[in-house]
Amino acid sequence: MSGMISDNNLLVKLISYFKGLYNRNKTILVISIVIYFASLFVGIMVGYFLLGFTRNFLAYLARETNVELTTLSLFMHNLQAVFLSYFGGLIIIIPAVALAFNGFIYGAFIGFLLHGGISSNYGVLTVGDFIIYTLPHGILEIPGFIIAGTAGFRLSTLVLGVLKSIIKETSITVHYWKLEDSFALLIIAVILIFIAAIIEANITVSLGNYITGLHLPIH
Repeated sequence: MSGMISDNNLLVKLISYFKGLYNRNKTILVISIVIYFASLFVGIMVGYFLLGFTRNFLAYLARETNVELTTLSLFMHNLQAVFLSYFGGLIIIIPAVALAFNGFIYGAFIGFLLHGGISSNYGVLTVGDFIIYTLPHGILEIPGFIIAGTAGFRLSTLVLGVLKSIIKETSITVHYWKLEDSFALLIIAVILIFIAAIIEANITVSLGNYITGLHLPIH
C-alpha cells in the first residue's frame, strides 16, 4: 500500500512540475510555434512560386545533408539542430533563425511537391506521399525542434537577466530558475528527437511504402 501511495505522490509531483514548466514558459513556447509555422507557410509559398530556386535549394540540401537511415545517424544529425537552437540562445537571435530554417525547409518541400510530385526510380512522390513519409516521426520531431527553440529562448532570457543584474548590481541568483527551465526543456527536446529517430529509422519508410505503394529504400 505504501508503495502505491509513493508512486501516486511521484506522479502528482511530476504532473505539478511539468505544469509549472509549461506555465512559466508558455509565452516563449507560443512564440516558437508561431515562428516555426509562419516559416513553414513562407516555405510553401516560396516552394510553389519559385520552382527554380526551390529545386536548386533542395538539391543542395540533399547533397549536403545525406544522412543514413539509422537511429544513431538520424539522432546525431537532429541533435546538432537541437544544440544549435539551445546554445544559440547565448547569442539570442539564433533560436529564431534555427526554428525559421527548419520550418522553411519542410514548407518548401511541400510547396514544390504541390506542382505534381517528383519522379524517381521508386515512383512519383506526391505531397500526400511526403506527408505520409514524414508524419510518423514528424509528430515528435517537429515538437522536439520547437521545444529546443523554446529552450534557447529561455537561455536568452537568462543571459539578458544576468546582464541586467550586473548593470544594476543586483543578485543574479533570481535568474537561476531560467537556467533550470532551459535545461529541462532541452532534455525533453532530446528525448523527443531520439524517439523520432527510432521511428524514422525502423518504421517510417516501411509504413510509407506499404501505404503509398512506392518502394523507397529502407536503408
